[in-house]
Amino acid sequence: MIVLAAKFTGKPDSKAEILRRVGVIAPLSRAESGCVTYDFYEKQPGGNEFLFFEEWRDQAALDAHFQTQHFAEFVKALPALIEGKPQIRIYEVGQTREL
Repeated sequence: MIVLAAKFTGKPDSKAEILRRVGVIAPLSRAESGCVTYDFYEKQPGGNEFLFFEEWRDQAALDAHFQTQHFAEFVKALPALIEGKPQIRIYEVGQTREL
């Protein structure tokens, strides 16, 4: 399994547009065959910090996601909406278990 965690800070007036774009990309990404989970979080209270937390079946599934039109459109729009660069980490997970 591949886990992707991406954090970024939105520009002061971009929150509504970020949320609108996430409303488009999230359901399309969740429908991809290799997607295990695809979640988006907004830091509270009232922050402009956001987190994607995604689990993918394998690297091939994540690579396929990176080639989709909805991902390309989101990535193209993101620099105008955020401050700085996003922090993106990818974890290769060999085993998971429930607590």
